[in-house]
Amino acid sequence: MKKIATLGPPGTFSDMATGIYTAAQSDTFQVEYFPTIVGTLSEVGKSCDIGIIPIENFSEGFIALVLDELISADLNVIDEIILPIKFSMISNAHSLSDIQQLYVQFVARGQCCEFLESLHNAKIITTDSNIESLNRFKDSDIPSAAIVPSTSYRKSDFPLVCEEVNDYKNNQTRFLVISKVSQPATVDADKTSLIVLDDNDHPGYLGEVLLSFSKRNINLTSIISRPTRKTFGKYHFFIDFDGNAEDPVVADALKEIGKTNNVKLLGSYKKAKSLN
Repeated sequence: MKKIATLGPPGTFSDMATGIYTAAQSDTFQVEYFPTIVGTLSEVGKSCDIGIIPIENFSEGFIALVLDELISADLNVIDEIILPIKFSMISNAHSLSDIQQLYVQFVARGQCCEFLESLHNAKIITTDSNIESLNRFKDSDIPSAAIVPSTSYRKSDFPLVCEEVNDYKNNQTRFLVISKVSQPATVDADKTSLIVLDDNDHPGYLGEVLLSFSKRNINLTSIISRPTRKTFGKYHFFIDFDGNAEDPVVADALKEIGKTNNVKLLGSYKKAKSLN
């Protein structure tokens, strides 16, 4: 049986995204949970066949740690999932003003800023996972609260619940399906991810890359810079665009870029549809 690595424990948004992916596959998978993104990715190609990790949030943008791992690791992108993200605040207090401390996962904190800023009396404690926030809150013996996924609790269990405390009501997170083994692009693959590595910096470097796409009418859906960590002003570029790397027009653009830059093709895959 194939194994999938994802961020755990069970009940996380990564676990939900994994469930969506496995439900659409003909193969049967065993899910293995890991506490960190780096730990999850490190097991892909070792104890697990593939991995599923968050890459981008609707409001917070890209997760820098994931981009850095994709730059340095020998990994491929074979699919993506988009998951609606809804957070609630649960508390053992009877009013917001009574809450003395609140637990919130580090990514969730950035997605619920407006609500958190309204809690003037509460100490905000950052955790590594939403489930950790829930468990630490349950173990607390003082008036406390936690920001948790809307599917992780029963409303009747707590005296105070505030639903949809995320800043944006249509909040969504994009997840990547990662494999150590590259896969040929399928016929319906209509999105590609790659990294242009800055190992030949020169005037017009980024402009040349963009021109190779624009003059062929290839639509870029994202371009994110990450420092090379060698010197100031040197950056790698993570790029998503519409199209299949095996399409002749796209292949021609990549060939042109590759003449002066090192292109790390992560993969072509079917673009995910947003879920409501």
